[in-house]
Amino acid sequence: MKLKNIINTMSLAAVALLATACNDTDAQYSIPVVGAPEFTAVSPDVNSALIYGEKTIKVKFDKKIGFATKNTDKITLNGVPVKKALILGADSVLTITADVSYNKSQNLVIPAGLIVGTQGDVYDKELNFTWTIKDLPSNEATAMTQKLGWGWNLGNHFDTSNMEWGYWDGSTPQAALFQKLAATGAKTVRIPVTWTCHMLEGTNTIDAAYLNEVAGVVDMAIAAGLNVILNTHHDSFETTLGNAVNQPSVAKSDSTLIADLWSQVATRFANYNDQLIFETFNEVHAGDDWGTGSEEQFKMLNNWNQYAVDAIRKTGGNNTSRWIGVSGYAANIDLTIEHLKLPTDPANHIMVGVHCYDPYDFCLAPVDEKADTVKVYSWGHNAIPGYSVDGANEEYIINKLYKLRTAYIEKGIPCYLGEYGCVYQTTAPANAYRKYYLEYFCRSAYLAGIPMMVWDNSGKDVSMGGNEANYYINHNDGSFVVDGAEIVPMMIKACTNTDDSYWFDAIWTHSPELDY
Repeated sequence: MKLKNIINTMSLAAVALLATACNDTDAQYSIPVVGAPEFTAVSPDVNSALIYGEKTIKVKFDKKIGFATKNTDKITLNGVPVKKALILGADSVLTITADVSYNKSQNLVIPAGLIVGTQGDVYDKELNFTWTIKDLPSNEATAMTQKLGWGWNLGNHFDTSNMEWGYWDGSTPQAALFQKLAATGAKTVRIPVTWTCHMLEGTNTIDAAYLNEVAGVVDMAIAAGLNVILNTHHDSFETTLGNAVNQPSVAKSDSTLIADLWSQVATRFANYNDQLIFETFNEVHAGDDWGTGSEEQFKMLNNWNQYAVDAIRKTGGNNTSRWIGVSGYAANIDLTIEHLKLPTDPANHIMVGVHCYDPYDFCLAPVDEKADTVKVYSWGHNAIPGYSVDGANEEYIINKLYKLRTAYIEKGIPCYLGEYGCVYQTTAPANAYRKYYLEYFCRSAYLAGIPMMVWDNSGKDVSMGGNEANYYINHNDGSFVVDGAEIVPMMIKACTNTDDSYWFDAIWTHSPELDY
């Protein structure tokens, strides 16, 4: 009996000890209750635009979550299952990949019960997001878009480094040129001018005869009812950008030259009305570097823009409030957005000008001159593999132009494409892709609120086509050349038509389906 009592006593003690141990363990290692996750944000924000192409959407919660990828097809964008949905690591974000359509509105639905917390607690609400492309804002920037509309460049007519103007196109612009442009529906003509090689030797004084020659062309364009953008184009100081960073004396002399040049030009046109717009520079860049630049060069160009604006404003008359266009490094869209500092301007009438010939190998240089063959002759969703530029299709163009809309138009800053274009190709199929590209590009620009001016360098033999062959209109009398009679009205319609049904998807159907 004593042994049995001893055993019973020991058993009770063991149970008590075990209970105490368990209680101690619970006290030290108890798992806190986390609860169900709660939605906090979606990116891109629903107030921004979600525009065509494969896009990534991130849905964020307030704590780490779980998601079974087998449920991916239950998540839909516009009623279509998304391509991917996953959690990257132990995270609080559900990352979704989906093909965004051309719809003006995009609707993403995540049914209730698909998202769980780390303890199995379910997020039991449906998530429903809608992104809608808003109408252009009613501001001064949009008003300038309507004012400038579609425009045309007089190419390199006054790009006169050999002291004899008209050397490139061999033309003498007549009043009929601008009258026909206006009658066709153009609203603006951009007149690029090289000035410094027409300064009297040993001075910064522009030759009066040359200045009057330029003014005569401006007068004809304004008389035809066109807006005019007048700039400095390929002037001598533009080539010093790369060197001036390490040569302060060169930079100083350029500041004087810029001020002297623009003081004279602005004084000559001081009494012109607001049909005339000045553009400080063209595609200022260093050497052959068109897409990189440096912080020193960005800073220098920002200073140059300020010198020009100050010089123009000081001349008085209508120049105290005239619109002035400025651009960033090489007039490159991305570098302008990232590095251009708008000049200080008491009139607050600064515009941003950019250029775009993307993709370059299709738009400007489709011919491999060493092999004497066309290497890129197609573009868009029906492009020929191996004969197009990867990653530079419709989605690329839309995103480029909407970056400008976001950076400038929606902030009330007018922005325009001072140059764009696509060379005349050497075959009918290639020109079909060219036509599609130009319509798509122009309409996309209009929908982004960006007016545009096509580049036209004319030429003596307009039938050859090939690299740099931008031909639309005869520089003498305004008659159409090559396929200009078809292409120009198409571009004008795309850049100015207010019909809401003329949307991206309407142009999409115009894409050629061709092969060689």
